[in-house]
Amino acid sequence: MANLTSHHALFHYLRDLIEQHVVTEDDMLVFEAFKCNDIRHACQAIRHAGSAEVEYQHLTLRFGSRGEQSVYQFQLSPHMTYCLDLFSLYLALRQTHFQMETFHPDLISNVVVPIRTDALLWPPGFEFLQHILHYHALAFSHVVPSLQINFSQPLPLEIDNLVSKMRSQTYALWFELYTHAEHFEQVIRFKPDMIKLAVSLEDKQDRSDLLPLMRFLRRYRLPWVAGRVASQKELNHYKLLGASYYFGYFSDIPTSLSFKTFDEADNDGW
Repeated sequence: MANLTSHHALFHYLRDLIEQHVVTEDDMLVFEAFKCNDIRHACQAIRHAGSAEVEYQHLTLRFGSRGEQSVYQFQLSPHMTYCLDLFSLYLALRQTHFQMETFHPDLISNVVVPIRTDALLWPPGFEFLQHILHYHALAFSHVVPSLQINFSQPLPLEIDNLVSKMRSQTYALWFELYTHAEHFEQVIRFKPDMIKLAVSLEDKQDRSDLLPLMRFLRRYRLPWVAGRVASQKELNHYKLLGASYYFGYFSDIPTSLSFKTFDEADNDGW
């Protein structure tokens, strides 16, 4: 693989990778959308629980005429899912680069990007990451990977090296947990900078399911982010539980955006 020294090179590497891993009909749908620049991204504000100041941006992929659907809702093959995770990482670099060119350094919001560790341990994904760490280190230093690990399965031997390598060059490492996750206590071995909780407080059962996670977080004094906030009442509840940060709502609901199309990227020097 040629050295991926520019965003242009990263983009075309991902385009080829996605095309090579079309398996299902939904994979093809995603690839066609990718070619037409219909896979967009949205950045939602993450605010400090005390000051309500925006501290981070959380990047997710969106799809559809108004960019309102999650691209992961389709029946995708595992490798296509990994490709989309890598595309999210690429977009986080682009978003960071845009901020670095536009804003004063004190005004840059670090970009949180959810990504499966399996995608980064997958050989094409690991090679992609290596090029990012080598050629795009400055932008990556403002990226916060929010790692998704399947703790119900034996952890790969390579995962500790992966975490160590990323930690040395990124602003922080987050890890995602959710209710009913098996053996989630293993996350402590990675010394997380933050835990992102994908949980709900919608009903009594949801709140009951949250208790094991709350006990774990308090035991190890881990800071955490409330990932789903639907109302001021829920926000107050999360604050009482000890949330350090929360996903903004109402005025913080993001609008999906896209960077340049294939043709435009072909004429772009960076």
